[in-house]
Amino acid sequence: MNIVASEIKRIVEEQGYLYFRTVNINDLNQQVGETDILQGIGVYSSLPEIKNNAFGKTNNILMEYAIEVYYLKLNNEIDDKGEAVDVILDSLYNDAQWFYDQIRQGKLIATSQTIDSYQIDAVETLKMTKEVLTGWRIRMTIPIFRKDFICIE
Repeated sequence: MNIVASEIKRIVEEQGYLYFRTVNINDLNQQVGETDILQGIGVYSSLPEIKNNAFGKTNNILMEYAIEVYYLKLNNEIDDKGEAVDVILDSLYNDAQWFYDQIRQGKLIATSQTIDSYQIDAVETLKMTKEVLTGWRIRMTIPIFRKDFICIE
């Protein structure tokens, strides 16, 4: 597991959620069907998208590592008014925001760098799996200095 996935897993599990790693949100079907997810799940669903910034002839390369994480809970009701959705979103909101706080304060971010912005948006009640899941999607780009280099003499 790479350092980014390890940190996401640590944060999600520290909050009391189950951690899932999927290639995309649609690949959750099998995992959700085999696991009791009543307490909620944190899903790291994106494939790495990394923009590498080199600085002249220095050995520094700043990687802009884009991630997408979902916080989801089961929605057992079909509610035309959206009240059931609001209850779930309210219960997950602070943890979704706390995820950003933990990433920002963690050891991943390159020294003297910051996360300039992040986006959090509600995931509509969709049948993404056999179960109906509702929650938040968090997207951000983490600035990380590249540590491993191939030495050519």
